[in-house]
Amino acid sequence: MSARPTRPTRPARRWPAAEWWAPLVKDLAAVQRGSAALGLVVRRVALAGPRPLVEAAWPDGTAATVAPDPEAGVPALLAALGARGPVAPPPGNHDRIHWAPGRDAPPLLAYAWLLDELGSTSDAWYAYTPTPVELLEITADGTEAVGVVVGRPGRRDAVRVRAALAHRGETGGFGYAVVERAVAAGDEDGEPCPDSVAGLPVRQVTLSGG
Repeated sequence: MSARPTRPTRPARRWPAAEWWAPLVKDLAAVQRGSAALGLVVRRVALAGPRPLVEAAWPDGTAATVAPDPEAGVPALLAALGARGPVAPPPGNHDRIHWAPGRDAPPLLAYAWLLDELGSTSDAWYAYTPTPVELLEITADGTEAVGVVVGRPGRRDAVRVRAALAHRGETGGFGYAVVERAVAAGDEDGEPCPDSVAGLPVRQVTLSGG
């Protein structure tokens, strides 16, 4: 068995011990938390291209797609998305106080928490398993589930790990659980997805608990 890497594949400028996408995902968690009461859903975060794409939507059907610098920060994300629909900043203590919204949190707040967990544990993608993995995409419907697409370069495929939003508002270690489930998925597990991601065939599996 090969040794696990000890450094990110592509370190973030803000946090050199984190993957490049970690600041963006953390910042989107803050935007999602602050704007949950306004109905904002960060529907898709695409990370496989030369620049990340973020798609958001509101209950009235308004949608926005932005291509931010991954380290642009919360104010820049709020400004970009706010040009299309209502947004609000997170509480002032968002980055200083543990804020898990609780097991029975509304879906949009639970989703914000899972985004925060993913952004906080990017070491799950480079130091947790000797099997190379890549975070390619995050999707959410805002009501029922979040999907995390994990690329598996060694197998030339990807796995979409689906997790129900219900009762996830205090789940810890979400990133590790996603990576573990994706690495363990066999060729016959789950169901094939109709669309590829980054040119890779994708199968969908479910994370324990939904």
